[in-house]
Order: sequence, then structure tokens, then C-alpha cells
Amino acid sequence: MVNWRENEVFLHVNSTFEHGKFQTFAIGFSQRGQLSRTDLCVFSFVPNLLKHAYDTYTSGDYKHLFIDTIQNCDTIYMDENSIAFRRKFDTCDPQDIVFHSGTMYLVWWRIDALLDWRSNVTMMPNISAQNQGVLPLQLLRADKIHINEEPQYLNKIEVHLENVVVPAVETTYWCKIQQLEPWLINTKHHIIQFEPIIDNEDLVHHMEVFQCIANKTEISTFNGPCNDMPTYGRLCSKVMALWAMGAGSFTYPKEAGLPVGGKEFNSHIRLEVHFNNPNLKSGIIDSSGMRINLISKLRRYDAAIMELGLEYTDKMAIPPGQIAFPLYGYCIAECTKLALPKTGITIFGSQLHTHLRGVRVLTRHLRGKEELPVINRDDFFSHHYQEIRQLRYKPEVLPGDALVTTCYYDTRGYKLPTLGGFSISDEMCVNYIHYYPATELEVCKSSISDNSLYNFFEYMKKVQGQNISSATGPRSKNYLSIHWNQKRTNKLLETYLSTPLSMQCNRSNGMRFDGFHWEDAPITTLKLPIRESRSCSSQPNNLQWFKPLNHGLCDSFGECIYAEAKVEE
Repeated sequence: MVNWRENEVFLHVNSTFEHGKFQTFAIGFSQRGQLSRTDLCVFSFVPNLLKHAYDTYTSGDYKHLFIDTIQNCDTIYMDENSIAFRRKFDTCDPQDIVFHSGTMYLVWWRIDALLDWRSNVTMMPNISAQNQGVLPLQLLRADKIHINEEPQYLNKIEVHLENVVVPAVETTYWCKIQQLEPWLINTKHHIIQFEPIIDNEDLVHHMEVFQCIANKTEISTFNGPCNDMPTYGRLCSKVMALWAMGAGSFTYPKEAGLPVGGKEFNSHIRLEVHFNNPNLKSGIIDSSGMRINLISKLRRYDAAIMELGLEYTDKMAIPPGQIAFPLYGYCIAECTKLALPKTGITIFGSQLHTHLRGVRVLTRHLRGKEELPVINRDDFFSHHYQEIRQLRYKPEVLPGDALVTTCYYDTRGYKLPTLGGFSISDEMCVNYIHYYPATELEVCKSSISDNSLYNFFEYMKKVQGQNISSATGPRSKNYLSIHWNQKRTNKLLETYLSTPLSMQCNRSNGMRFDGFHWEDAPITTLKLPIRESRSCSSQPNNLQWFKPLNHGLCDSFGECIYAEAKVEE
């Protein structure tokens, strides 16, 4: 339970001591899920004899547990089966994790004995696998939205595969185009909630449901790999619902719903399921999909979903051996000026998305020379936990505003560059924003312009002497031909940050908006870095000898994204 006024969180945990079976229970937070340098509240309980709570932290090698000089585990209640306590978002204690609105990692464990605290330090106990865990979660989330409509207005549809045999290859995009039932087509409804139906959690990476924008006679049903889909399937690209690993259901705010059905609505929709099968399993049957809840009594606003970030293309690449290489995807002011209504739009939800190497994602909001609060950010992003998040702060975006999505990637341990693309071994950088009122702007994404990339490859070939046969040759081959060092990596980043864009300012039918030349479009100027402010800028003098838990490895702009402990490759 979050108290936003007092900036503190109340936590209540059941089944802690299991009526005397366990005597010590620990719960706390880690920066990226690692056990070393973890901030823990340790509770001890012996019925009718002992109740203790200690604010502690673990050593860098995870061999010792120290009692913190400043105690911030404020116990409210403790009995033989539960505990309740509270913690400030930011205690200003260097040994405490700062609570934030991005992905946090909850660590817990329990043992059947008491710890020896005679010297304010103890050895970490041996803990069985079934009595410990790490859980990603969004702790500081917006209040839960409840559906208040009366039952007679509620309807439900399911869009799912039917016993598909998952191919024994690493990456498969499976598409199913189906026709909706007449009752939905004849009358306009609002989607107010959608949730996943997952058959194989280890294989289904993400899913999307698309509306088809075409005359009714132009679309037919289809079921098979997306690569084999007829060309009319490209007309089914307006996002209706989406899900990625770690996400649950998504509920619309009471004033808006996603429109579906009615006179102009095409009767076909497309489900796209991304199977990630790195172990090449064969014979797996899957019927995953989405369950969609609708109402016939319409809400005030039609909502919509827009894609921000980078175009899915191998024009973008991440060199190997980088701790936090940034890629920038732009929704430039010229696009929003043409595509958004005069009154602007309100964003109420956001889903940040990368593949395996993404470690930090944020979308910044600029109005002229002024930078407004970020749309969404996750400084500890995990591709295993990609929720669609309700935004407590609901930004208003006006015509002429710019939105810049930045993804940071960790490529340490890799020998070759990582290319942009659809495969799980490629990379993406996307923010799916949910907003109202609906507009025709479906995609506002960018990539480096062809001329800019040509000039970069020419420089690598002629000045750096790299084995590039032709600057106009296959982009992926050119990137792979470069022997990457830090100088060449810096040159690529400089190129990305300073050269013109190829801008995708696209309608729902995939066509760009008229009225601007979108090739070699101007880049949005950014001030770097972007930091989140804290209420306490310095520590008391007697704490200066502590090395803060939030101290970490940093990128070239001073953005620290890792705890001090070594992150395993």
C-alpha cells in the first residue's frame, strides 16, 4: 500500500514464520536481482519469547550480513505467521535502496534458526532453494482501476491460436487472421480490459492483436507463419491489444475505451504471437492468445495505441562490449504538429519493450526548448518483466511536442555487434503508449537516414580501413565487417546523435502523413544526461565512509545503471 503524501510504503507479508516452523524471515530489495549488496529487513520471532527487526545489508561477496547504522524497517505488527512494516521511498541512508516507479527486485528468504548478532555482523546462513526467491515487481504503481459498468453492458471475446505446432527454430512469428462475430461488427463497443491466455510460458515472448484497416472484401482468414502471410495481412496493423513477458491484464481508465465494431469497422483482426524457442523444442502444441473485455455502453473518449521508439531495422546496431550503449528513437515535433489534434492527447498507459540486451528505457517529453517530466522510465528494465503500466502522472502531448525514447543496452561478453530486427537475438526499442482521444497516428518512430549511414560506412572504409566492400551494400554485413574498438563505437554514437533521420510518421494503414519530407528529417536536440531528483543530495558527515548501495557502473554520460557488484555475463 503506497502513501504518496508521506512518500512511504506499507508492506504486509503472510506465511513468514509458519507458526514456529521458521524463526528468521528476511525481505528487501536488490538493484538488479543480484543477492550481493542487497538491502534487507530481517525479522526474528520466537512465540512468547522474542520479536526483533533489523535493517541490514549484505556484503559485496554475499558472505556477510551487516546491521545498518540507521534503522529504517519500521515494524507495525509481527506475529507467528505474518509481519507488517513501512519504509520511506528514500531514507537518505546510503545502505538502503531508493524506491522508484520502475522495475524493482524483491528478495526474500527464511531459516529455522536465529542469527547471531553479537557483533552487528553475521555470516550469511545456508538457505534452501525452496525458502528463498527473487521477484521483479513495480512497487510504486498507480492505483488499481476497477471496472464499474453494470453486467448487462459487459461482453467478452477470445482471440487465440488453435493447437499450433510450434516450429523447432529459435524465432517464429505466427499469425492468425480471423473474422469477428456479427454482434460485434454491427455495433460499436469499447475495449476496457484485455489479458493474456498463455499455454507455454517458456516459449511465448510477446503477442499483439491488430485491427484490419481495409474494405471488407479485401481480407481473408489465415493461419500460419507470418512470413507466409498474404500481402493483405499488412493491412492488419492497427494495434488493439498487446502483451509481453511478465505482463498481466491491462484495464482502461473510466473515461476511455478502445473502439471496436460499428459501421466502418472491418470484420477481420490479426493475432501475432512471437515464439522464442532457443532450445529448439519440437512437438510443442500452443493455443495462446488474448481475452478481451468490452462494453456496449460507450465511454467518453475513444482510446488508441501508438508506437514510439526505433523502427525495426538493421540500420541500427549496438557494438559489442558496451555496458550501456544508448539508441534513440524519435517522434519529432514536425510529426505531432501534423498528426495530433489542437487540444492534444493524454497518455495514461505505457509498455516499454526491448529484447535480451536492454537494461534501461525511458521516453522524454520536449516542448520547444523546455523539457517536461518523462513519459515513462525504467532504470532497471528487464525483458522478462514487460508490463503495460498505468501512469500515475498522465502527460498531455500537444501538436509540436517531441517524444524521444532511449534504450540502453549491455553487450558485454558479446564478440559481434547486435543488429536491430525482429529476432530475439536482434534488438528493439519501443514504447507502446495508450492514450486518448484516438488519432490516425499509429507509428511515430525513426531510424538513421540512409545518407547518414552511407557516410558512416564510407568513413569506416576509407578512414578507418575497415573491410567494407561497399558502403551501399547490405547494412548488416557492413556492421559485422567492422572490427569494433572504443574509438569506432564513439564514432557510431556520435553519428546516431547528430545526423538526420528516416522518420516513420505513419497512419494506421502504414502510409506516412503528407505535408513533410520524412527522409533526412531533423533530429531532436537533447540535453544529456537526464537524472531523477532526490530530496536528499548529501549524507551526514558520519556516513561518508559508506559506499552507497546505489553506487554503480556508469556509461559515458555518467548514468549509473548497475550496482557495484559484478554483473555476471
